[in-house]
Amino acid sequence: MARASITKLSLVLIASLPLCAAVAQDQASATLYLTVDCMKSTNANYENLEIETWKPMHQHLVDQGKQSSWALYRVMYGDRSRCDYYTVTTYLGEDQLNDSQDYDEVFEVAHPGKDLAKVMQKTWAAREHVATELWMLVDRTELQPHRYAVVNRMYAEDPVAYESMESQVFKAGHQALIDGGYRAGWAVYALLSPLGSNIPYNYSTVDFVNDLSPVPMAEAMLAANPDRDLEAMHALLGLRDHVLSETWALVTR
Repeated sequence: MARASITKLSLVLIASLPLCAAVAQDQASATLYLTVDCMKSTNANYENLEIETWKPMHQHLVDQGKQSSWALYRVMYGDRSRCDYYTVTTYLGEDQLNDSQDYDEVFEVAHPGKDLAKVMQKTWAAREHVATELWMLVDRTELQPHRYAVVNRMYAEDPVAYESMESQVFKAGHQALIDGGYRAGWAVYALLSPLGSNIPYNYSTVDFVNDLSPVPMAEAMLAANPDRDLEAMHALLGLRDHVLSETWALVTR
């Protein structure tokens, strides 16, 4: 799919992640970008390393307005052979996204008197940084604190029709689930990079939840869309191929 056709839509999400009144954005309609880093842990100390060393550095960047948020997730259900953890960093607008970070300086502020070279050696010993993806938020509901993120990777041949379906039909159903206490939030994101025929998805929806129990999806969709029948809404799902789903457990943010 040509990148230009996506850009017309409301991209430049996650995609923004989350992902239009189509595009629901924060703070004067600034685009929300996400970098999603695939990590493969190589020893049992990886989580502690992120929490004790890297989280304070990201907190400093958030406090300085250089990032919007940072989180570490563990793959709970899904293929962990390539990535068993993900870090998700969000940037509000292109200025944050393109602001280069002096991590030597950030390290000095977050860990005064400590040796960065030794910390980097521990980091390299604890995990392999496998890949990074850039996403952009397309639309989302309100977001509440959550324990899990159910990440659904999608491929849509027609981005305009797909985004319209998610925002104008299915978003209302997800909001009904939130209002009923079944979910903590929902978002749809668009993949900005990498792209190409070897990448089997170009969108992602994320269900933010606090437990993994089944939800009354059909009932919520019908209640939120009284002018549509379930068969017609189900037919809309043909606008995308549901490539895969994974469940990530929030470790820290």
